[in-house]
Amino acid sequence: MILKKGKTTTVRRGIKRYPVGKIVELTVNYEPFAKAKIERVVVKRVSELTDEDARRDGFESKEELINALKKIYGNINENEFVTIVHFSLVG
Repeated sequence: MILKKGKTTTVRRGIKRYPVGKIVELTVNYEPFAKAKIERVVVKRVSELTDEDARRDGFESKEELINALKKIYGNINENEFVTIVHFSLVG
């Protein structure tokens, strides 16, 4: 999904700090497959997520994104914070 440019963000539970402008390796099962530049970092509550946030992360809807977050993190409530990391592929 990332390589096809359909996914341009990742959502992480909690308030995280990522250095904007940094080049990072993207991995699957600890194996690097691409490099990306962190473009922007946004913190929101789960209740503030939008369908557009979901589409940028490769999902069809906010509901689908939240269900995926619950599978990854377990119970997650609408008042919790998430960090949305916007990135672009490089090299």
